[in-house]
Amino acid sequence: MAEHYSKQLGIEAKAEAKNVAIVFGKGLSERPYLPYAIKADKPGWRGAQGKEISMFFNFCPFCGTSIEKEAA
Repeated sequence: MAEHYSKQLGIEAKAEAKNVAIVFGKGLSERPYLPYAIKADKPGWRGAQGKEISMFFNFCPFCGTSIEKEAA
């Protein structure tokens, strides 16, 4: 995450995992996600909280099963 946003912003960024919520079910809106706080020395990304970006999983983080197959 930090490497991705460092490239996107053109400066060094740091990423830290925040709260984790996993919802099992059908459909895209019920996918597991993991919010990250992205911090960088650029307007909108500064400060103690940084900017929250959520990452949705394509695979179950526990067993590796594709979530795309479950939703079909």
